[in-house]
Amino acid sequence: MNKYEELKNKINGPVFSIVTPFNEDESIDFPSLENYIQKVHDAGGTIFFVMGYNSRFSQLSWDEIKSVNECVAKKVKELDQNHIVIVADPLHCSTKVSIEFANHAEEVGADIISLIVRERFYSEEQIYNHYKMVVDYSNIGILIHEMPFLNGFGGPSVNWPISLLSRLSDLEQVVAVKEDAKDDEYSKMVIDKIKNRVAIVISGGGKGQWLRFADAGCQAWLNGVGVFNPRLSTLFWEYYNEGNVEGYMRIVNEVETPYFEGGLKKYSWHLSIKASLESQGLMLRKDRMPLMELSTEDAKNVSDLINSLPINEILNKI
Repeated sequence: MNKYEELKNKINGPVFSIVTPFNEDESIDFPSLENYIQKVHDAGGTIFFVMGYNSRFSQLSWDEIKSVNECVAKKVKELDQNHIVIVADPLHCSTKVSIEFANHAEEVGADIISLIVRERFYSEEQIYNHYKMVVDYSNIGILIHEMPFLNGFGGPSVNWPISLLSRLSDLEQVVAVKEDAKDDEYSKMVIDKIKNRVAIVISGGGKGQWLRFADAGCQAWLNGVGVFNPRLSTLFWEYYNEGNVEGYMRIVNEVETPYFEGGLKKYSWHLSIKASLESQGLMLRKDRMPLMELSTEDAKNVSDLINSLPINEILNKI
């Protein structure tokens, strides 16, 4: 089994996305970033994902993105060489820059580079050739960040052609796909087509969403409430593997769903999660404009919501 096959086999269960913390002066708060990684590790997390949107790449320079990628890779591998580190390229860049970031990721110890394409979509060959060029000029594992394309011909966004995902899944270095269409019927078709060739990380609805696709062959999910309380996600995964339906459904029904309904729908994911992390003492909710953090009152509402959930009761029953 080569290293790419090993990586595919390791991607299952909760994937912890990294939110970039800022100081009040808007500099990157690297101590809080390292402390957050430590907390995830202590809670049993094994897969760490620096990703374009949660990690605030639209607010960072390319040098800062490299600094975050490097910080996460080195801290995670310092804690456990067997942990998986996924870093990313900029949200908008040329293929040449993606290759540069792929090679930098390998140099700093990451296992996988997540590649996103925010250029407008014109043809399958355009996208296939982008990924094939990164494969040809790097040796790192690749995760395809699949989310609807901007339409090169105008009109609404378009989902990735499943035939394109299938072709890319045959490239040896492609080890995973972050399925981010937020369209259940489409997601089912994607999973059915490529589940035996790559690991699939479903995104957009936390544990409850993943449960809808687990039996279909989806191996992993991108965390929701596990971002601010990592132990909830690792406990859910333990319960799932034990067959403890009551245990894992309680986390979904009594924590995740109320948090999504009371926080995310009102304040959005990106603003709610920063306020949630602040409420747990993990980082400030500070962001860089044009992304503006929640007001003090709204952040208190998010904190009050979290405090109203039976999280401690659930975790203390272990």
